Amino acid sequence: MTQDAARGLVPTEWLLVALGVVGLAGTWAQVFDYLALGFLPGNVQFWKETVATPASTFITVDVLVLAAALFIWMFGEGRRLGIGAGWLWGYYLASLLVAISFALPLFLAHRHRQIRLHRPAEIGAPAGADWIAIGLAVLIALVATAFSLRHVP
Repeated sequence: MTQDAARGLVPTEWLLVALGVVGLAGTWAQVFDYLALGFLPGNVQFWKETVATPASTFITVDVLVLAAALFIWMFGEGRRLGIGAGWLWGYYLASLLVAISFALPLFLAHRHRQIRLHRPAEIGAPAGADWIAIGLAVLIALVATAFSLRHVP
């Protein structure tokens, strides 16, 4: 691999970074009214509203359990790949303080780059029909983000 190729990101890494930006835009479009209440009152109001309906409780529990499992994997995988503790804790804190939909795709891009540069035999890439599932998931994420941006409080 050339020095120039090592510096840049490959399409999979760019897609993950783009998803992180989409996650940031979609989540933070909704957060400013909570921030205006102040740190503690805003958090109390936010968490009350996350469990206000059965549907919101479902998605809250789903995301929190997923987040816990991902954190276990992220720290272990990050250590295995030699990603520094500062990066791992940064992704963890960004997940908690910004949005997991922002921080996790950035971690995944970092992970992909580490494997590509230091363990190329382990690199995997979507192929064939995988892109149908990926395209559908990305489309749903974009629609949800567009909805969020169109319904800013």
